[in-house]
Amino acid sequence: MGRYSNHPDQGERLRSLLEMVPSGSQTVKTRTKQIHRRLRPDAIDQLVAGYQAGSTVYQLADQFRIHPSTVSKVLERQGVPRRNRPLSPAQITQAAELYATGQSLVRVGKQLGCDGSTARLALIKAGVQMRDCQGRER
Repeated sequence: MGRYSNHPDQGERLRSLLEMVPSGSQTVKTRTKQIHRRLRPDAIDQLVAGYQAGSTVYQLADQFRIHPSTVSKVLERQGVPRRNRPLSPAQITQAAELYATGQSLVRVGKQLGCDGSTARLALIKAGVQMRDCQGRER
């Protein structure tokens, strides 16, 4: 007779295959659908007011349940000046000129609308020779 498709050891082969599979709870990974949130005009006004009041981009992102980069884009579209921005090349040139006249880093920073440490870092990157705290050349 010919070969039959029902092998007598088929049950044993299936059992051995099942024993190869690790036991335990199997978790199925599912993809979550991304939710796009459009902010209403009043929510945008609240976001801008919150940023100007001192909230960080990350705090606002949590509050409005949006991504931090979305907060940044909304602020940019609204024309809100951002905090902690590096100095532009023109500002660095101006800072170097002010610092060369003997002004302190704090005064240079105030005139440029930034912190003195921001001005200091920009001047160091630009290769400006820094003074010590008494104003003497190093």
